[in-house]
Amino acid sequence: MTFHWIELLVVIVGGLALFFGLALLMLRRRSEVLQGFLTPEEPNIEEEFFRVREKPLETLPEEENEAEPSETENVPDENEVQWGTQT
Repeated sequence: MTFHWIELLVVIVGGLALFFGLALLMLRRRSEVLQGFLTPEEPNIEEEFFRVREKPLETLPEEENEAEPSETENVPDENEVQWGTQT
């Protein structure tokens, strides 16, 4: 019996092809299982797309900006030192 490099190359290439083929089949099966698990059984796309949201029962009262007086700013004395000011 004699050893030929071509025979070793054929065995290695065949093993790699078998490994990657089985890996791709496994990923495909995993994808099918996940797709079946994550998607609803009978999706009605038209109903979901054209579904009208119900209006909320309670409406929020409108804010009355005119009735509330605005806060006055505290104006410091001229002798007080404030942040960011120099005297």
